[in-house]
Amino acid sequence: MSLPNAVAGLPPTRPPVPSALFVYTLAHDDEVTAGVVGPPPRAHKQLGAWYGGRTYQGIILSFFKSIPDARASLKSLASLEGGERIRNVVATWDLGAPWPQKPAPSRSVRSTVFGCLRSGTAGSNPAPPPRAATLATFVGPWGGHDRGFGINSRGRGSEVAGDGCCIRVYEMTFQILSVSGTLTHGMAVYRVTSFKRYEEGTKTLHVGDVGKLLLRNGIVTNTLTGDYFCSDPAWAATGACGA
Repeated sequence: MSLPNAVAGLPPTRPPVPSALFVYTLAHDDEVTAGVVGPPPRAHKQLGAWYGGRTYQGIILSFFKSIPDARASLKSLASLEGGERIRNVVATWDLGAPWPQKPAPSRSVRSTVFGCLRSGTAGSNPAPPPRAATLATFVGPWGGHDRGFGINSRGRGSEVAGDGCCIRVYEMTFQILSVSGTLTHGMAVYRVTSFKRYEEGTKTLHVGDVGKLLLRNGIVTNTLTGDYFCSDPAWAATGACGA
């Protein structure tokens, strides 16, 4: 976190400008969902790092209590996406989930992340201040199982959701009015511009209704519809938005 472009938390759906290195500690439940924990010995702790340029390049660091434990787990952890071992740490590549698959991290990104492991001491520089959210923080496609929404550079958005089995529940369009917060904990206020309900029992919204999109570590929740949507890194790291 002493790196000048470091951000604590999971990234939004599109890499910010200027580029940032997002760092996030994975919970034990996240480890299993992310597909980077195999048979015993189990990782003692996991840390994810995502660098945003044109697309995100992700590395999952699995910390083991000993070098033999890491060596024994390397094959199972790196069998699908690839990776390598640095002493008691196994690094695997987060290539995106559930799709599309992205290339392995570049040599420069790997050098930056692995350099923090090899330094042996914490950085002496203080962590940089949180970066403010902008409209661009919310722009792009966000996904979930049988649901999704997208926002363009003018702040015009659309959201659709199904019942999980190929039946449309609702669709809506909206206009972003304001944005506040940071890259990992932000809020966008919007006004509904159209809404169509397909299923009885679904809450009906009206043109002019005002709602909020709450961003928390790569996951956006719509306060009016109650649905939530993930960036690719958040979806892969947590599995919060479904299979």
